[in-house]
Amino acid sequence: MPVSSGFIRMKGIVPIVGWVVLGLVLLVSFGIDCENVAQGGAIDFRNRITGVRLLAHGIDPYHYKWRESDPQEYCDPYNNPSLVVSKTTASPGLLILHLPLAEMSYRTAQWTWLVMQWLLLLGTAWLWLRQCTTSRQRRLLALFITGLTYTAAWRLHAERGQVYVLLLFVFACWLALTLDPKRSNGFVAGFLAGLLGAWRPPLLALMPFLALHRRGQLIGAAAGLLLGVGLPMLSESDCWSQYNSAMQTYSEIYRTDFNPHSPQAYPPEIEGIATDTIANFVVISYADFSAHALLKWMGVEPFPALPVLLVAGIPFALWLWFSRMERIERLLVGLAAWMFIIDLFLPAYRNNYNDLLILNVFALGLIGASRIPWGMWPCMIALPLGWYVYLAVPEQPWIINLPSFCFTVGAILFLFLPGSSPQRQVR
Repeated sequence: MPVSSGFIRMKGIVPIVGWVVLGLVLLVSFGIDCENVAQGGAIDFRNRITGVRLLAHGIDPYHYKWRESDPQEYCDPYNNPSLVVSKTTASPGLLILHLPLAEMSYRTAQWTWLVMQWLLLLGTAWLWLRQCTTSRQRRLLALFITGLTYTAAWRLHAERGQVYVLLLFVFACWLALTLDPKRSNGFVAGFLAGLLGAWRPPLLALMPFLALHRRGQLIGAAAGLLLGVGLPMLSESDCWSQYNSAMQTYSEIYRTDFNPHSPQAYPPEIEGIATDTIANFVVISYADFSAHALLKWMGVEPFPALPVLLVAGIPFALWLWFSRMERIERLLVGLAAWMFIIDLFLPAYRNNYNDLLILNVFALGLIGASRIPWGMWPCMIALPLGWYVYLAVPEQPWIINLPSFCFTVGAILFLFLPGSSPQRQVR
């Protein structure tokens, strides 16, 4: 009996030790991100901060070019003076969210955003771990999220100060609410969907889904969309037309590889930070992984944007229609997979930090299946590949893109081969 009771106590301790170890591994990962951020100026975050400052003062942030007589708060060293557009590509709705950070000193804002990135990632993890119905699901999901933080995708996202983790978290909130029978048609869920559409226009694809499957969310979606679109217009009434014009120009630049560059002089310090530091970044491998990149590799360039978008848009519309009788678990896994896949067909550079959006697909696909889903395997294989890309810093695009390729295969498998999806159990 003493041996037996000791064994039982050991079985109870092992899971606790496992979670503590995962917590320590995440803490080490956060420390690595801190080291990376200390070395540079979070160059993608910089253009959003300068952009929202311009927007708040009624200046077009999408075509602005800094001059020596202008305030240093508007200066982005990566804003190419040879191009008609700036480096700011976030929508006005997403841009205006950065206004509180823009009021801080830049270095404070940069560190604040790093902490917020981690809080949003952990918040997404907490949200999905609560949805798990078995200990096996929790272990697999926790291992996947922890491993993801060591890949080049997350390292690049954290160091550059990207914003996809915010979209990931809010989309996860919407998915969880829509999965809940008591809240699936609520105003709050629809409001989040509307905000997502205003923050990132490709996510407007959620609207036809609501019209077919969640009409109760449409009023909330209209309110969220109206707020997301209207709020930045209080500062600059033409901001959305400016954004639309800039994105069309960016599409042309991207598809034609037009990228002249002329040098520009900057002061030795920008906002009290050495210019060499604010313009610096840690060398982390990245490469374009999009349908247009494939067309360029095949020698078909420049290629019109619309036909490529239709390659994804038409199958998505057909899926929406023919899956209308599917159960909600199956629908939401498919929708999350489509939101990941459509991103590949946009006429814009697709970096490996976009891969972070696979987390919702993986989590929802794992939770909604009664057995290990096929899509899980390529996603798990992508993790060690992502570790290698970060540590080895290869230059070959095909090696750098291997994790993105595996995640894409996983999303397709989650879409078409999700595994059996039982009714969700009451925990």
